[in-house]
Amino acid sequence: MATPTTGSPSTSKDPRRVAAGRRAWLKRGPLTPEGREKIRENNRRVRPWEYSTGPRTAAGRARSALNGKIRQKGRYSIRELQRLGKDIDGYVAAMRKSRGSM
Repeated sequence: MATPTTGSPSTSKDPRRVAAGRRAWLKRGPLTPEGREKIRENNRRVRPWEYSTGPRTAAGRARSALNGKIRQKGRYSIRELQRLGKDIDGYVAAMRKSRGSM
């Protein structure tokens, strides 16, 4: 995937999409309290959170695990580095223990 040359994806916005959003808001208008209540009632009735299951196959889970890697700066994520650090701490402790027992 090519990265845009003008800013990061999280900070730069496509002006055409921003304009389209403004036009849609002008057509629809702000949400009224009645409109919000209608959305709440529909969510209580439909319960959409019960139908969002995520990936079910191993291949789908592996593919979704890579989603966060798109905007990652370095080779390893922060969590990966933390896990590697814990592994290294464990190795060092094991080495110290084995040297002390000699």
